[in-house]
Amino acid sequence: MKKNSKPMAVEAPTAKDAPEIARLLSWAFGFGKARSDEYIANVGLGALRLLRGEGGRPDACAALLDTAHVFHGKPVPATNLAHVAIAPERRGQGLAVPFVDALCAEAHGKGAAIATLFASTRPVYRKAGFELAGHEIVYEAQTISLPAASRLAFEPVEPDDPRLATAYAAKAGREAGLVHRGPAHWNELRRKPSDALAAYLAEDDAAYLILDMGDEACLDVRDWYAASPEAAQGVLSFLARFRSVYPIVRWHGGPQDDLVAAMPDKGWRLAHQEEWLLRVLDPPAALRQRGYHADDIRLALSIGPADAALEVEIRGGTVEVREATAGYQTVALQASAFVQVFTGFRSASKLAQYGQVAGDANAIRLCDQLFAGPPPWVAEHF
Repeated sequence: MKKNSKPMAVEAPTAKDAPEIARLLSWAFGFGKARSDEYIANVGLGALRLLRGEGGRPDACAALLDTAHVFHGKPVPATNLAHVAIAPERRGQGLAVPFVDALCAEAHGKGAAIATLFASTRPVYRKAGFELAGHEIVYEAQTISLPAASRLAFEPVEPDDPRLATAYAAKAGREAGLVHRGPAHWNELRRKPSDALAAYLAEDDAAYLILDMGDEACLDVRDWYAASPEAAQGVLSFLARFRSVYPIVRWHGGPQDDLVAAMPDKGWRLAHQEEWLLRVLDPPAALRQRGYHADDIRLALSIGPADAALEVEIRGGTVEVREATAGYQTVALQASAFVQVFTGFRSASKLAQYGQVAGDANAIRLCDQLFAGPPPWVAEHF
């Protein structure tokens, strides 16, 4: 939904570029050599892109992870722009925006309707058309405070047991924003900084845990799933068995988190919160592919100063998106507001208070209905 900057040529690396990529990752993210090499292996050279400077040495690199973000049961094809790294001597020279634009152009050409990333410097990425879209949240609890009443039985399994991926897909289908995990996502999730990675699956596949037990000060839940409130109680009760070793347990969760809901009133806290950003590469495709809770709705969306208004009509669960015609209730959204409304990060009503959405009161309420649902989040940092 943007762009006016000059296209920039990027290219896939070869094996001989790996040491330079490792150096870029080290300078940008503090990775040691072992972690850089591990990351390159986990995502694969084929997912990495380079911007070369004079002499052919890489000035910047990033990973393009093909994925989808699931909104209300429907996957919207996407790319995660991960670990965008620019050489120190080239920072502040205007490379970031055209580099990201080129990455987004490639992703769009391969069918992605949206692109997402985590930003260390938000103003730069806002210039490239990205806006706040959802949360990454890490909760922390005292293991002594975890309930221990459940009798849900767990068995050890391998972290790559396919039943875990099946359960995660079920979790993504009932939330908003979770990524469709590809090999790179799972490789990073299952990485082994020590021999202390373990996975457990509950009876009837009702819950699972992937645990990193390499830090005696904290039990890190790399990933988890609970199919019901009873299963969430079972997850917490299983974690309580580690209280003699680990005083603290941490996990990624949503703004309306199932494990927090199963906790007592005290004993937990929000340990970390960060927002991920999204850019809509193809508004009609993105609107057509996401899921909706609402039905029997017809609304026109006028997005940004230049884009034509789009008619969104939902009848019997079928979504149609076309250029708007006269006679439809219309909501005008700034481009940045459309991103937030699209994911459900903020409502049209709230953004209207900020002057970023305009329309009559009934049209804005209709827009709230159209994009209503659970708040968007992701279960990992990419």
